[in-house]
Amino acid sequence: MGKKKRSTREKHPNPPQKPRYTLKANLFYSQVIAPLVKAYQQSMGAKNYEEAEQFFNQIREAKKQHRFLLHKKEMIRIR
Repeated sequence: MGKKKRSTREKHPNPPQKPRYTLKANLFYSQVIAPLVKAYQQSMGAKNYEEAEQFFNQIREAKKQHRFLLHKKEMIRIR
């Protein structure tokens, strides 16, 4: 049995990567609301209720803005 012959065909370049999009509301949630919620939960765990109340009010205001952004359905390119 002989050796198999290797085929040497030309490789085609890959097509450019298609752009990825996400909702502006999702990005807002991960950058603004999620850190506030984490800080709120930490202050509640430490029984620091005055600070927790401030975080809670900030979360409420941020969620109002988040609902507005969800309704607009603006897309932003991430890649």
